[in-house]
Amino acid sequence: MKSWKWFTAAMLLFAGIMKNLSAMEFDFQPLSSLCRVEVNLSTGFGSGSIKGTFGQMSGQMSFFPESPQRTSGKLHLNSRSLRFGYPGIGYDAHVPEWLFSSRYPKISFALEKLQNHEWHGKELKAEALGVLQIKGIEKTIKIPLSMHYFRKERRKYEGKVGDLIRLQGMLVLPRSQFGLSPGSLMDLVKEEISIRISITGASDKVRPFLPSRLFGS
Repeated sequence: MKSWKWFTAAMLLFAGIMKNLSAMEFDFQPLSSLCRVEVNLSTGFGSGSIKGTFGQMSGQMSFFPESPQRTSGKLHLNSRSLRFGYPGIGYDAHVPEWLFSSRYPKISFALEKLQNHEWHGKELKAEALGVLQIKGIEKTIKIPLSMHYFRKERRKYEGKVGDLIRLQGMLVLPRSQFGLSPGSLMDLVKEEISIRISITGASDKVRPFLPSRLFGS
């Protein structure tokens, strides 16, 4: 009986220590080649959709494996780096009626917290709640995410010590809410724009052990 009480007390103490561990800091710049933010425009011509990608991005995230709701961070996209497979549309995407990238060179998402999180083995599913800013217009949005944590994996890509974290998700934005109006070759683009996210962050240290759903409940 005493041994059971000792074990219970030890586990409670251990859980308390885990919840007070400092965040793992991840930077999305070092492995930007593994990051991709894809924009899918539904249209009334051609194949019915046009895909573009952002070529430049940066950002950081403070991730708490045992307390995901405390996670915060920020992602910046260079709006001028958005490219499509069609030169005309690539030009029109940056005019004042659309991104107006000469005046608003950055698109940002400020992550406030992860909510409705749940571990599925080594995968964490959650909603990223934060503020998206496009053309100076700010809206609070939710992004459903799938997150995978890779301990000691940074060495495989850069030869440096550290962990990796990969975030994948998709959201649909009504373009009119962010001042993205039709014009020229873009006049047949539909209201909803789909955005697919796959980004990988690198840490400069190795976590003592992998995150566990035991502490994510």
